[in-house]
Amino acid sequence: MEFEPKWIAWEITRRCNLKCVHCRSSSELEAVEHPDFSFDEAKRVIDDISSYSSPVMVLSGGEPLLREDVFEIAKYGGQKDLRMCLATNGTLITEEICAKIKEADIKMVALSLDGSPAEIHENFRNSPGAFDATVNAARLFKEHGIQFLINSSFTKRNQKDIVNIYKFVKSLGTTAWYMFMIVPTGRGEDIMEELISVE
Repeated sequence: MEFEPKWIAWEITRRCNLKCVHCRSSSELEAVEHPDFSFDEAKRVIDDISSYSSPVMVLSGGEPLLREDVFEIAKYGGQKDLRMCLATNGTLITEEICAKIKEADIKMVALSLDGSPAEIHENFRNSPGAFDATVNAARLFKEHGIQFLINSSFTKRNQKDIVNIYKFVKSLGTTAWYMFMIVPTGRGEDIMEELISVE
């Protein structure tokens, strides 16, 4: 069979405003060693992909909202008939950002939530206030009619909270909930002993 991508997660920046313990790319706020590529280069990638396929394209990171041209990238992909989506940690979502998401015709936004109480989520995220900011992002998306899903990563540190996370994300009105096991790369290598056992 000829390969045709249906879903692509594209890390458009290595920069991030959080320093999560399980980050697969070891993102930093100042990613000096891995500068962002230009908007022209982004268009070239989209042109290449759209020349042979029309996949779902998830703009990810790092934190993609740290790129000033993230919505231009999304708009350009939409013009090329790609279904453009966004994956964010949720901490930078505002009324203004919601308006830009709608203007760019982003079809779905993925939020990350790793615990039903703040202390568990923020233990992953290394950032006080990250829980409330993500919950507020979900509230804003509901108010603005923006579809969103929630991704949760699981290790031993939140394994017992799985049922509570399910109930909590359902109460937020998410379209879907995805459970992920940790990929032990980047900072994830530092928590290898926390991987959930087969049993």
